Order: sequence, then structure tokens, then C-alpha cells
Amino acid sequence: MLRSAHLFAATTLVVAIGLAACGSDTSDGAGSDPTKGPGFGDSNVDPGAVKRLFFDPPTATVTIDGTNPQSASYTLKAELGNGTVGDVVAEALQFDRPDLAKLAPGNPVVATAPGPFGGTGKIHAVYKGQEALAELRIVVKVEYVDPSADPDGVAALKGSPLAQDPKLSTLLYPYDKTVFPLGLASPLVMWNAPQANDTYRIHFDEDNYSFDGYYKVGALGQQRVEQAVWDHVTASNGGSPLNLKVARYDAAAKVAYESASQAWKIAPASMRGAIYYWTTSGGGHLSKIQPGTGGTPVQLGGGQCMGCHAVSADGNTLVAAVENASVNRSWVSFDLPGATPPATLRKDGAEFGANVAVNPNGKYVVYGGGPMHIADTFSGTPITTSGLETTPLDPGMKILTHPAFSPDGKHLAAVQSSDTWVSWQDSKLMTLDFDEATQVFSNPKGLVGSAAFPATVRAIAYPSFAPDSQQIAFHVADYATGCNATGCDANTKDVGAIWMQNASGSAPIRLDALNDSSLKAEDHNLAYEPTFNPIERGGYFWVVFTSTRDWGNKPEVSGAANNGKKRLWIAAIDKTTGATDPSHPAFFLEGQELETMNMRGFWALASCKSAAVSQGETSGGTCAAGFECCSGFCDQGKCIDVTEVACRAIGEACTETSDCCNSPSIQCVNGKCVSPVH
Repeated sequence: MLRSAHLFAATTLVVAIGLAACGSDTSDGAGSDPTKGPGFGDSNVDPGAVKRLFFDPPTATVTIDGTNPQSASYTLKAELGNGTVGDVVAEALQFDRPDLAKLAPGNPVVATAPGPFGGTGKIHAVYKGQEALAELRIVVKVEYVDPSADPDGVAALKGSPLAQDPKLSTLLYPYDKTVFPLGLASPLVMWNAPQANDTYRIHFDEDNYSFDGYYKVGALGQQRVEQAVWDHVTASNGGSPLNLKVARYDAAAKVAYESASQAWKIAPASMRGAIYYWTTSGGGHLSKIQPGTGGTPVQLGGGQCMGCHAVSADGNTLVAAVENASVNRSWVSFDLPGATPPATLRKDGAEFGANVAVNPNGKYVVYGGGPMHIADTFSGTPITTSGLETTPLDPGMKILTHPAFSPDGKHLAAVQSSDTWVSWQDSKLMTLDFDEATQVFSNPKGLVGSAAFPATVRAIAYPSFAPDSQQIAFHVADYATGCNATGCDANTKDVGAIWMQNASGSAPIRLDALNDSSLKAEDHNLAYEPTFNPIERGGYFWVVFTSTRDWGNKPEVSGAANNGKKRLWIAAIDKTTGATDPSHPAFFLEGQELETMNMRGFWALASCKSAAVSQGETSGGTCAAGFECCSGFCDQGKCIDVTEVACRAIGEACTETSDCCNSPSIQCVNGKCVSPVH
């Protein structure tokens, strides 16, 4: 299905067959104006007589300020087999981007763009079995002057050209070349301000949208553009780079400068799903957050202390090692319904959990501190014939730990440890095949081992399969977990980086852009515990991970790189990987508890609200914040979808008639949109 199932589903405008005034000549047309042929206005024109249908003009561009509507007009013309051309009124009319503009039928056809989105769409008209297409491009140019901004500074910043700023040339956050999905909070742009109370211009531009915002900024050097602006500029992105330019007006010197610039990529999809993570907030418990605007943590399990945990890819099952259960730190399974309460007890396994994994549909859990076992999450019954307990290990290895299922449920990744289930250095990544029907593990395969890494940073830990069930991300650190020889508390320091290896056994790749996103060298090699979103979104894989890097100059996430500064970050990974780094710079997951340790995020699918079925719909798809919507966008209390065209043209692929522009006049036959009139 296309966006016809969403709020901005186009409404086909069916109008009576007719014509605009084409003249009153009733002769045989010899020597007359070919645009005014005889009898051309007759509604009984033989369909086969129409040779060509076209719009004049074929393209138009309107420029809007994000608030005031602008219109463009198109005349629909038909050419008959004898060369006669005349104006006609469409039998059916549809615009495939009704989130951008609305059509008024007739001749001319009038397309009105109300704002605030930019982009390009096509008008589809049908007359006598022929289809005509016209393109409408909407360009948005928005200016905002904050009341705090110095008027002299605003005027100076509008001058051109500006000299390069001698005191500011780079940003602390976000990072250059970051890939952002749709539906996130407007990123907090941060820099080291040369002085307080200078006026800044924050400029965004892409193919169909530009924004200039003017603000007075304090000594810390932080500024967000308004959330509505961020939503509109990202929703308007058609694949071109989103360029950021920061300019500064030095209030003391009375001079305006160009300061810093970056270029970002906007992925055409929200990330979807929910992230489950451990936090020290309130003494230590699991929380759930759905990335997106307005997303806030939801406490799980009544706040009881849970440590190691895993969530099924379908988002229905949580398994965690729970303190003070029937056996201390035994594995316990929970149902995760979409409504309150956020987690209800399913089964106390009554066996020590250690690090756990749960298969995609939540039926089976792998657990144990050595050897590992598998059990049914509903009954709690261990399965003793799986072969997991007897998996052969390499010489020098003692146990198998840190299990993780692939999204397709057919494989298990784990780590061979040379010590305990919680602490080791020498280690090896491995995979096993899993047959859910028989609950049997087989075909153990060794992958990269510690010998491939430096002697002081070689502990392999926390594997996670990408959505393709082939790529495996893991971290390599000086110690496997946040525990080292000196302790296991908030002051414990660790260094590490995230790598990725194909299950085929190809050479592992260090994710340099993810690990070393910051321009500050002291923020490098501080990435751990990766977990992939189980589905690809917007052409990318998405990974949530823990890092002890600074978040720009936010005081709550600055200072010593120790366990106490662990927070959740997200990065995009290219779907197609080879021998080069497929990662992109990371961004901070906003909405998580800001002042407490947050770590070990697990990504799973979660319920969300689809956009309403049509523009006139008054129920369904209601929302208060963007994270509630599958698209990531909540506009005036409704979930909206701005990521797909609403319909397909004649000749394009379809799965059902409603996929076609101007259905049911145009029908889906043998996988293509066709006109039944010939």
C-alpha cells in the first residue's frame, strides 16, 4: 500500500467530462486556429480520437514563506488525431503529494500550496483514457528573528560576503556528516562561544527549503531552532544534503562573521520502535523510550532492580535478570503490551540468568553464567536437548556468554570467554545456527578473536546482528564490561570501540565514523554495547550504543569518561558493506534521563499510530507528540506521513487499484496501473 492509507492520502477529484471555452467556430476547421477545432467541445468525443493529453505549463514553481499560501495554474489540453488541440476538463484529477498542495478542478487546474512543507509532486489528469502529468515544485523560505536578537547584529549578518570568524570555526555538536532520521527533536547545536550575548544566524538550506534564524546566545554557546522548523525542513528534504551554517555578530567589535558549517543527510523514515535500557535513575531499573519528539522514559517492572536484559525483536517479550527473584538474578520473562502497565510478569525461570538473549518472537530465552542454557519463556521449562550446553570451545576458553539472536531467528551470536561471564580479556566471537522447530543449535563457527586486536584492548563483547542477519556489531575494549581490575562503579573507566564483521568470516571493520565522531580526541574510543534496530529504516541500519563521550558542552554529560557518564547514542550504518567503514557519525538520544548513567539499550519493534486515512478524517491517528506516530510526525494533533507519494502513474508498478492515481478510473492490472479505456 502507498500513502493512500495515510492522512495525506490523495482524494481523487472526479469531474464531469467537458471543456473550457474553446471558441464557437462550427466550420470544418480548414484554415482555422488549431486550438479551436470544430466540435472539440463535444463531450461525446471518441476516446480513440485523443492522440495526446498534456498540461501547459508542464512544470511550475511556487515560493512560499512557510505561512502564506501560493498558487500555480495549469491548463489541460488534448490533441486529436487530426492535429486539433483544445482545452479540456479532466475526467479524474489527483496530486500525488497532497501533503504539499491541494487541487481545484476545472480548467485551469489550480494547485495551492499552503505551506509549511517544500518538495515536488506530480498532478495526474485523465481524459478519454489518456493521462497527462505536470510537476509542481514548492520552495519554502523562512526567516525568524528572535526577540532577543540585536537588530544591528541581524542587519550585519544579512550582509554579504562575511569574513571568516577568527574565533569560531567548528561546532562541538552535532557532528559533520551525521545522518538523521525523521521525527527527532530539533538537535541542540553547541559550540565554544567566544563571548556571551553575541547574535547568531542559524542557517539551513536544501533543495526545497531554507531557513534563517537570528538569536542572541549566552556564554555556553547553545541554540536549537524551533521544533516546527526542524520538522518542516526535514520533512521537506528530498535527498539533497541539509546544510548548516552558523554566523556570528561580535557585539563588542560590531562585526559579522561566517563561523562554522556542516552538511547532514536526512533519512526518509522515522526510526520506529522502542529502546529498553538500564538506568541508575531512582536506584537502578529498566526504562523504555521511543525515540522522537516528546519521547520520555517509561519505568518498567515497577522500578524493581533488573540488570542484564534482552527484548524480542517483535517487542512483545522482555527477559531480564532480576535481583531478589526466586533465585537472586534469575531470569524472568515479562509481557510487553502496548498499554499500561508497561511490563507484566510472565514467568520466573528460577535459574541464574547472567547475560540473556530472547529469540525474535519471544518464545525462547538463552541464559546462564556457564554453560548457557535455553528455556521456554512461557513455561520456564529448560530444554536439555538443544546441544547448547555442549558447544565446543577453543583452547583456553572457559564459557560461552553474551548471546544474541539474529532478527530472522536462525542464528545465535555469542562470545567465548577466557574467564567468567562478566569479566575477561581474551575472547572470541562465534555463531551457531538455531532451528526453532526442534530447538537445536548446530554448526558452531568461530569468527574474530582477541589476537586480531592490540594486547591492551582486546576484550570482545556484546554482539548484535544487523537487520540482514548477516552483519554482527560488537565492541572491543580493555575489559569486557564496565567492570575492571579496580572496581565496577560509576568511577570505573573503560576504553573501547565498536567493530562489525560479516557472519561469513570476512575481516572485521572498525566503525571509525561512529567511534570517533567528535573533533575532540579525548572523545574517541569510548563506544560500547551496540544493539541494532531489528528493521532497516530509510535505507539504513540503525544502532544504539553506550558512550562515555561528552555531549557537546552540556554540563550534565561532560567531564571524566567513566561509567557514570554512560549515555545512549545512535548512528546510521550503510546497508551495503564491504571493506570500508559503513558507519556515520552518531547523535545523542534525547529524552533519556540526562543526569544518570544509561546503558545497554535494546531496540525492538513497538506499537505506533498510523496516519489517518484521508485529509477529511476526524478520528484515528490522533497524537500529542511525534514519537507516537509511525511516521515520526504529529501535526495539529494528527499523525501525518510525508515520506511517500500517494499514488502511481499509468505504467508504474502497483499491487492493488487503490495504489494508482485516479483510481478506480485507473486500475491495477497484472501489477501495473493501466487505463481500461483504449
